[in-house]
Amino acid sequence: MKKNRFIIIGLGNIGLILLKTLSRDYELLCIDRDEAVIDRAREIREDIDVITGDATSRLVLEEAGINDADGVIITTTDERVNIEIARILHENFEPRRVIAIAISEEGIETLRSYGAEVENIFMASATGIVNRLTEKTKTTHEIGLGRKEIMEVEVHPNSRLANKPIGILAPIKWRIGIIYRDDNIIIPRKDVVLKPKDRVVILGEPNILKTVAEILTFSFERFPLEYGTVVLTYLTGAEDERFFEELGYIISSFPVEKNIFVCSRKVAERRKEIEQFCDRFHIKERVFKESVLPILSAIEETSKEIKNEQALIVVSKKAVLDSLGVSVFSARKRNFLYSLADIGSCPVFILSGTHPYEKILLPSFAGADIDRIIETGIEISAIINGSLTALTVEPSRYIATEEEYAKHKEIRKRISALTAMYKTSIEVITMRGNPVKVTHQVQREYNLMVISRGSPRRGFLSFLSPDVVWNVIKDTRITTLITPSVEEAL
Repeated sequence: MKKNRFIIIGLGNIGLILLKTLSRDYELLCIDRDEAVIDRAREIREDIDVITGDATSRLVLEEAGINDADGVIITTTDERVNIEIARILHENFEPRRVIAIAISEEGIETLRSYGAEVENIFMASATGIVNRLTEKTKTTHEIGLGRKEIMEVEVHPNSRLANKPIGILAPIKWRIGIIYRDDNIIIPRKDVVLKPKDRVVILGEPNILKTVAEILTFSFERFPLEYGTVVLTYLTGAEDERFFEELGYIISSFPVEKNIFVCSRKVAERRKEIEQFCDRFHIKERVFKESVLPILSAIEETSKEIKNEQALIVVSKKAVLDSLGVSVFSARKRNFLYSLADIGSCPVFILSGTHPYEKILLPSFAGADIDRIIETGIEISAIINGSLTALTVEPSRYIATEEEYAKHKEIRKRISALTAMYKTSIEVITMRGNPVKVTHQVQREYNLMVISRGSPRRGFLSFLSPDVVWNVIKDTRITTLITPSVEEAL
């Protein structure tokens, strides 16, 4: 069987560790200008081919046989060099795959424009690149419209979706069509567990599927691309400089492509000032859309116009409070707040000006979607390097039922399992008392709260049943991220 052949450009720390880590089933060719580094590489792995030369030279790249390789990995720590190599590859060769290291946001964008898969140098590791190389993702061209709306992927053992029942995966803008396991065809049902090496056919929006495929094949730091690529921000006209500063922080932190502002009529009076705020806080690729509709209707209409490409919905805390003020019944108020997330099928940021998000609080109560809260927190933390704290509240030993005690233990056990799965650090604090009051006391020390309500409440009982998550959200003083609820997808 022919070996996979990869070309490694640059033998610095990451390049040399790659040599140690990559399986000997791979045929490797290394390019570097430094003879001493080449010698060190040969000591690590004697079976490699080497070229001593400048990889920004087209002649050197031709000698390497770029078009015959399964992939090119650019690992130098000079971003300008990496961009130049990627440009030459893009314009003069037909590489099957390019993975490159970037340092700045501009560098990431430029490398992506040349078709490269990008690893941020501050998060890059040889292990991460190896995981990319071991991905087995392919588009199924024989079916569908040929727009990559149907894909077949192989589940990586370290994927966050591996070894989970399909019923708790909570796909919102994508679906699992069929599963191939060994020589068997498995029809996806909610109790079927995805296993490593399963080949899974997934369906959905092409932009969403690309991210889902990367998650299945073990790639992190993708929030919020599993929902879309557009930030949809609603403006009342009362937003201040602090709001746009925090919005700029969000946009610069997460890999989104476009910003759409849905504006009430009052925004027109401050349009010039708002444009200046956007320029000051580097909010680019922006589109303004005026709407006379109420906030929910305006967001829903815009979502349809952009074909549900929104990754995040952003509103100010004041906009939410003003909208809630017209409602008499508490149930209507909470349904309004929840509808913000459900209409867009994506997370909602309610900004209170408490950025940067150095400390992230994850309230983990019965009735909330614990997996979604913890996993969203982990993804955000990986991107912005924030610390994570999960808050649980132990039921009263005097009035709690055995079922409530069991649920609390189950929540703590699940947090521990997710912490181990992601090999990350999450502080867990357990307190006693009213969950709403406890959360309001604790949150003062944090910058961001990530919360989810789990399954939506319906019917007459929704007017009578206490909703801990809703009561936590409505009086919080820090920026809150609400993840969308998920209906049964199978």
